[in-house]
Amino acid sequence: MAAAPLPSDEAARLTALRRLAILDTPYDPRFDRLVQLATRVFGTTGAMISLVDSDRLWFKAHSGIDLREIPREHGLCAWAILKDEVCVIEDASQDSRFADNPFVAGEGGLRFYAGAPLIGLGGQAVGTLAIFDGKARSFDAKAQAQLRDFAALVVDALELHRALVETEAAREEAMLASRSKGEFLAFMSHELRTPLNAVIGFAELLESEAYGPLGDSHYKDYAGLIGRAGKHLLEVITSILDLSRIEAGKMTLTLDRLKVVDEADAVISLLITQARQKELSLVMDASLHGLPVLQADRSAFRQVLLNLISNAIKFTPAEGRIVVRGAMDDHGALRISVSDDGPGIAPADLARLGEAFYQAGPHSQRRQGTGLGLAISHRLMALHGGKLVIESEVGCGTTATMIFPPAA
Repeated sequence: MAAAPLPSDEAARLTALRRLAILDTPYDPRFDRLVQLATRVFGTTGAMISLVDSDRLWFKAHSGIDLREIPREHGLCAWAILKDEVCVIEDASQDSRFADNPFVAGEGGLRFYAGAPLIGLGGQAVGTLAIFDGKARSFDAKAQAQLRDFAALVVDALELHRALVETEAAREEAMLASRSKGEFLAFMSHELRTPLNAVIGFAELLESEAYGPLGDSHYKDYAGLIGRAGKHLLEVITSILDLSRIEAGKMTLTLDRLKVVDEADAVISLLITQARQKELSLVMDASLHGLPVLQADRSAFRQVLLNLISNAIKFTPAEGRIVVRGAMDDHGALRISVSDDGPGIAPADLARLGEAFYQAGPHSQRRQGTGLGLAISHRLMALHGGKLVIESEVGCGTTATMIFPPAA
């Protein structure tokens, strides 16, 4: 059995692999779904995401085998990282390099193998996305192109993992050192967007008709889940970027003459299905019709109102009621409020609402958000010269009110 030679860039390659911070991490369903999709699309015995370490192949995800790692000298993937193109071995038992390999030799051993190198942003191949079978088979150029597409999706997922790890580590360091978070958040948000947009794009590609058998199987749903999860993460990253722009003083408003009832109706229409799924009553009070035209940034207004209603939906139990109202106070300030009959907010939590990354409510519901929505909403209202006031009592519901200053 011949062991694969070391790549010419082995030192840099191992550095790139270590930087991913992925080795020896727990199983992750996002990567598991990718290998399941690859197995389904190519009709093979199995597939694996194999990372080539200095002395082993470590599998981040796999199907068709029950191993987490193998010695590097036994792995065909060690050969696949030597070139940029897909490594195809139609019958390993007939290849002198692998005929006596313990995973190939004998009846029932591996025969077919195809591995696409996982080439990171620095240009080094850190591992492979490989498919394999117990019988010999051919693998044409179209199939190789599809496998390269899958490998690109894996690379984007790996880079996203790396960026998230680095972001969290840097954020903790910044907070402990009381450093300014504005430039840090903006930089990391941009860095996260690149691989995330690629994840979304490839997920949409997988859902398309281009992959034939995938289109008429439940694995198409997995691709949809990848896409939806990616879009959700992109929304989170956009929120982080918005917060950093505001704190850095780089957020500018475009003031328009807004008819409040029309803007409120547009936001409610986006959330009415979500409310109905929880059997909630989401209504717009008649008081909104009598309000004067408001000078405000349309996008910012909708963002704040959408966040307030979304929070009310999240925390209000089934069959509850959420009402959006409007009023002018004695000083000419315009007030738009969102009231719910949910569980209310404890005084200790109420005092901290508006802090970045702080989340109130039950622990299980905190995981549904990022703790950025109200922080951004407070700051957007301040940019308008107004404020966001939240009033609540445990057991008596919550009212969040957008207060805009009197017209000049």
